[in-house]
Amino acid sequence: MLIRKSLRVAKRQVALGLPRLVATIPVSARVGNIALNPVTNRVYFIQGEHSLGVLDAQTNTIITTLNIGQLPSHLALNARTNRIYVANFLDGTVSVINGLTNRVITTVKVGERCDHIAVNTRTNLIYVTTISLTAKFASVVVLNGTTNKLQRRIRFIGRPSQLVVNELTNRIYVTNTTNDTLSVIHGTRHTILSTVKVGKNPVITPALNRKTNLLYVANNLSRFCSVVNLRTLKVRSIELERRQSNVILNPMTNHIYVTSAQVSEKGKLFAINGDTNRVYRTITVPTFTNTLVNPTTNHLFIAGSSETGTSPLSVYHGTTLKSITTLRIAKGAGDMVMNPRTNRIYIGGENSISVVQD
Repeated sequence: MLIRKSLRVAKRQVALGLPRLVATIPVSARVGNIALNPVTNRVYFIQGEHSLGVLDAQTNTIITTLNIGQLPSHLALNARTNRIYVANFLDGTVSVINGLTNRVITTVKVGERCDHIAVNTRTNLIYVTTISLTAKFASVVVLNGTTNKLQRRIRFIGRPSQLVVNELTNRIYVTNTTNDTLSVIHGTRHTILSTVKVGKNPVITPALNRKTNLLYVANNLSRFCSVVNLRTLKVRSIELERRQSNVILNPMTNHIYVTSAQVSEKGKLFAINGDTNRVYRTITVPTFTNTLVNPTTNHLFIAGSSETGTSPLSVYHGTTLKSITTLRIAKGAGDMVMNPRTNRIYIGGENSISVVQD
């Protein structure tokens, strides 16, 4: 189903000056995973144990809250069809939401438990990692976005965890936290083409540079980040530290940022030059952080979580890593998402969403 013509695409707007907090929107529960449709300018966020919130980013008002499955973990959306997909971990189901009506179209059973979810907007296929509590095999499930039915089940030994879709090559990449591997799935035949070894516990969603065709895999229990050449499937290592927690990149500057959250002390952020794949700068960051980079302004945002009071949102220059400003946002800062058309950033918190204009 195509988006109706009434949903017009807004022109790109770039604000001048320092990033600033423009709104704090109260919500009924802690915000989890968060996603944004830049075409409709709506923000979707998991809140609590069985709800999905819908925010009108034009007016900064909550449109509605939907009841979905139990313990939703991740969400993804297809801006072309205006469909939102939520993986409900405890139910082993995927909730399919119509972004025009804000209603749940259907709920699809995919396994005993399900975790990560990703969408190929070109093929209109949805990929979900599932876990079996009783069988030897887990799987990656393929859903058809047109029929909302299960199309294929790809068997895995171990624990398939994070998904990355390359729409240009029609390849799907899956990390496995039991075998410490990365598998490549053919997006048409839905067969595993190859599997390569990476570091220990690759539980963080990798960062894909479509221009260089390199995939950066953060390894939570290894002291290095794995760089996978997706043409040759050769893997090289970049020495960092353990407890890696985030990996993001700026495709315009070809800089990659990996955070390492230490248990009993401050964490670190490593800035990597994608041309040489070497660390060129390291800075100290809070122990638990979420990161986001704005390719247009080359601003790096680091949100530090706080159980009480406000949380710091530190803004750095993406190349020099010099501090630009620090904002105080709602406590419990978590997932962040940005609308590239408006340069507005939405940060989930304990009982609110902070809106920052970059």
